[in-house]
Amino acid sequence: MSDAKLITGGGASIGAAARAPLAALGKRGGGTTIPSQDGSAVGVGVIVFLSVVEIVLVDLMLSSTWARLVALVAALIASYLMTGFAVALSAYPHRLAGEALTVSYGASFHARVPLDLISEVSQRRVFSDQQRTAAVNDGVLSVPVMSTTNLVLKLREAARLEAGKTVGEIREIRIHATDAPAALTSIRRAMEGTLPAAAEPAGPPAAPRPGQVPTWLRRLRWAGLLVLVIEILLVTTGLLDWRVAAGILVVTEGTLSVLGLVFGAAFISQYRKLRRTGQGRREALGEAFFSLLPPPIAEMVRHEISVWGILARAVTFRTQARPGDRLLGRVGFAWRPGVLAALLAAGGVTLITRAGVSPLPIAGTVVLLYAAAAAAAFATAGRVRPHTLGREDIVLRWGLHHSARVPLTAIDRVQDAERSGDRRAEDFFRVPGRGPGALAFHFREPVEVPARLGAMRPVTTLVVPVADATAARALIDDHQVEEAQ
Repeated sequence: MSDAKLITGGGASIGAAARAPLAALGKRGGGTTIPSQDGSAVGVGVIVFLSVVEIVLVDLMLSSTWARLVALVAALIASYLMTGFAVALSAYPHRLAGEALTVSYGASFHARVPLDLISEVSQRRVFSDQQRTAAVNDGVLSVPVMSTTNLVLKLREAARLEAGKTVGEIREIRIHATDAPAALTSIRRAMEGTLPAAAEPAGPPAAPRPGQVPTWLRRLRWAGLLVLVIEILLVTTGLLDWRVAAGILVVTEGTLSVLGLVFGAAFISQYRKLRRTGQGRREALGEAFFSLLPPPIAEMVRHEISVWGILARAVTFRTQARPGDRLLGRVGFAWRPGVLAALLAAGGVTLITRAGVSPLPIAGTVVLLYAAAAAAAFATAGRVRPHTLGREDIVLRWGLHHSARVPLTAIDRVQDAERSGDRRAEDFFRVPGRGPGALAFHFREPVEVPARLGAMRPVTTLVVPVADATAARALIDDHQVEEAQ
């Protein structure tokens, strides 16, 4: 294979990680940078905090001066390298320079792609389940961030990639950019030869959508949790003298108070912005609240709220269907989680009645009863959260709180899943659940559905299990005919 068809690069590099903090503080290289993800301040803060705790604990465990000194040096080196890998995510962005696009993922991967090898670049979100930071599958090099890519680069011809352990023949490259439209413009300008040689940002920031959390606030979302963890570890573990602990308590409580005021003002601002876009009070309150939480924490809070919300609706014989919506089939009571809920509840009651009232039995009873409530929520979720057909959209619901709203205008066709010929692919999603039949929705444009930890995944084919696929498809067809008339 000729040199023109060879894409070179490298894999994980300790040297690159060691240089990353200096690169972040110093002057960036020439060309146009295309950031792939937001700043790494939170990651660096977590690493530094855990490193300090580790150094203190190891120092308390060792008695020999030399052993403590060696442990201290080793911990400092490890902390610096871990910090370097975290900082490298922002210190080494994608870069356009020297007639090439350097695709990077921090200090873990980089590949230099000649611009004359790229035939087309487009913006398209793709969700990936790969475990590695960079991988070649079916001729596609994917370098996702949070399992998502949003730029697709097609090559003129197949090329050989040799970048550390990432080796293979590729015809397409998928990367992630924080500002995909600006990155798309920059790459196209570079391909046309109109990109200035001087360093410049990837373009003006895209206009934020209503209710979008500002960058500084997204970085601050973890601050309160980190301060609280620091307070718990340093004050309650007895590592410090009580006078020092009292001082730390004053500082952390003051910091939490300031953060509370900041987030309170941000919550009110987010709520007002969402209300101005036409959202109802309940939807605006929910979105404003969850937007101020870190995504994993928001997902856990949604789960907890959903458990009790589903049980409350089940007891009062209500559903989440909107007034005027029609059900796309009915889902009855799920007997397996229902039986499990009964067994767990019986175990909790038996434990507290036979073991007596003491701390350990009480804790065990609380755990068993909560598990019973969660199982009961899963048992009744199918009846409380049905799939519904509205006047302008279809709302698909699954699990305890996941849902997807599909506008009827986005649907290209609806088929029985058994005859649709669908195969599992990146743009394919099957709604979790069981049913005698299933419908396959094919969309004209990608529709986003919830993925892991609050992330959104674009799909063009959606398979939905239903009780009666024929009746559900007839209901959708009749509704579309009525709206057309």
